[in-house]
Amino acid sequence: MMNIRTRKLVIPLVATTLVLSAVAPAFTVHAEENSSSMTEVEVPTLKTLSDEDIAVASNYISFDTTMKQFVVDSTITDILSAEKVALVKVYVNQTNAQLADVKQDGSEVASVVEPNGKETVLTPVLLRGVGVNSITFHWNYARIKIKAGSLKAALAIGFTISSVYVPAKAVASALAAGLKDFKNGIWFDYNYVTGGFLSHAGIQ
Repeated sequence: MMNIRTRKLVIPLVATTLVLSAVAPAFTVHAEENSSSMTEVEVPTLKTLSDEDIAVASNYISFDTTMKQFVVDSTITDILSAEKVALVKVYVNQTNAQLADVKQDGSEVASVVEPNGKETVLTPVLLRGVGVNSITFHWNYARIKIKAGSLKAALAIGFTISSVYVPAKAVASALAAGLKDFKNGIWFDYNYVTGGFLSHAGIQ
């Protein structure tokens, strides 16, 4: 079990049901890919990635600091099946779309963590310590931090940071994971593709 008080960034390997269509085979996935091109691509019949699949895929995903987008190495197709690669692309495409919407006016606190653990700051200021509202993007999920002063509203109407909306039920699920004495706030891992809490949470 994860120590709920740790602040170390981790990459949970979760099998998740995917509900979106995939994009073309050999690729670098960009947020600007339009929806019309996506609708022409056959939807894969495989709907989940196993923990092992996600671990393998992570070895072929990096972050381009110039484009501020996740990039998938095309050689992943030598390791995973076409259907599994398509699902990886769904995750990366969604994450890149979220990254493109991160505000640069200082009103948000956001960063990216690559599979190798390297962190890249996306916004002018990255507040560390306790009691902050922030988002950290991984290629297949996001770590959300909500300060104590924002929790009441988050439980009532949900929580939005960047273009990521976390429904109230997901915030409640994080609190129901046994968090106590969170005077500064909480953190939890959230899958914005499926809108689900990923069972990893802690206190700030």
